[in-house]
Amino acid sequence: MPERGALVIYGRGADLGNFKFFADDLRTTELASYGEHIQIVNVERRDAFFELLLKPPLIIQELHIYSHSIGGGLFLGYGDTAFDMARKSIRDERRGGRANYISVLNAEQGSVLTDDLIRAPYAQYRDAIRSKFTPNAKIKIWGCNSGWNGWLYSDKDRSGNYVYDLDAPAESYYWRALNEYNSPKPAVAQAFANYFRVPTYGAGSGSSIQVKYKGRWVSSPDFLKITRRRSVNEADVLRLAPDRGDYNEYQPQ
Repeated sequence: MPERGALVIYGRGADLGNFKFFADDLRTTELASYGEHIQIVNVERRDAFFELLLKPPLIIQELHIYSHSIGGGLFLGYGDTAFDMARKSIRDERRGGRANYISVLNAEQGSVLTDDLIRAPYAQYRDAIRSKFTPNAKIKIWGCNSGWNGWLYSDKDRSGNYVYDLDAPAESYYWRALNEYNSPKPAVAQAFANYFRVPTYGAGSGSSIQVKYKGRWVSSPDFLKITRRRSVNEADVLRLAPDRGDYNEYQPQ
């Protein structure tokens, strides 16, 4: 029988650095009690995310995810230029062209959006994936804004203002296509709790890097000021902490 333990998934960190460093440090901090029963996997594509959870390397007691979160989704492939090319290929000047609800969802292959969880084929994976978790499992999404509820996607107009109305003039029509259905979006942490039937923790604000220094967590700017260093690196013990409050718990609904 497969062992029980913690599965840690990390995507692209981009401006927050290499998320692998944070995942590795979780072994000796929050997940220290699991010993060798921890698996860390890099995932940057939506289909790879679901494939891993359908056939995980262990029975999941805890699932930890490091990812950028924007509105109603996790952007595991954040900053990958391949996705910029996919977006440009269907981006239009106005509503009614190549960019629509389904085409944008399909183009966002580096993301796990709340809408993915309620559409084929991913909605059909729910029961199989739920069976991979222990009865008292939990999920924690490390990063920004996964607890942000009521999100509407927007494009920018020529003055740089965010435009939400589907038919309003703007430089392009792309992100607003996701507002065509199921809007506003639930917090991705809540959507995960509902999908997996597992309590999920997420941040209701942006998150910043903290460093463990002399037994306590300090912000990276304070750490650099104290140590007179220029940057933090893999040798430091790192975590992501919400800028306001703590990670909030979301129960299945």
